[in-house]
Amino acid sequence: MTKKTEINFGIDSKLEIRDANKKAGFIGQIAGYAIVFNKPSVPNAPFIEYISSSALNNVDLSDVLALYNHDYANVLGRVDAGTLKLSIDKIGLHFVLDMPDTTVGHDVYNNIKAGNLKGMSFGFVVADGGDSWQQGASKPIRTINQLQTLGEISVVSKPAYDDTSINVTRSIKQFEDERTRKYKEKVRAYLDGLSD
Repeated sequence: MTKKTEINFGIDSKLEIRDANKKAGFIGQIAGYAIVFNKPSVPNAPFIEYISSSALNNVDLSDVLALYNHDYANVLGRVDAGTLKLSIDKIGLHFVLDMPDTTVGHDVYNNIKAGNLKGMSFGFVVADGGDSWQQGASKPIRTINQLQTLGEISVVSKPAYDDTSINVTRSIKQFEDERTRKYKEKVRAYLDGLSD
């Protein structure tokens, strides 16, 4: 029997934007937590879900993709290409993603900077016997203790977990360059208005 890939509808996160080391073909980096251990999913789901700190033990992370909204047509990066870096710590699954210089890359990057996108989600398969259920006060509680596979992480607009995070980080130089550019645009617009 083939196991069905599940999608966790994400966690609201403080995604970090980084622009310090621009590489050719990339516009910057985003970073944050795609999975946060032992935190509840959002309360408006049909059940509350927790991801145990053991859930990623022995899971092969070498072929994980980074997507926008779980859409395989919107690939942002991948581990085996070196554009997505994943690490597990006591908080959860941390990621650093080099954002591609593509239409979707620019759209996602700018929406994170604007605060329109701030959550993460992931697509996974639970190992046999890798989850447990119990009845909570108002709805069932599912605890995922072991994943079989993690196929992708996604930047999403409506995450299921409030504790995931995503941020755009940028360098002081980029901040100064952006401020100078905006100032020049304002001066140019003002001067153009005087000449009309």
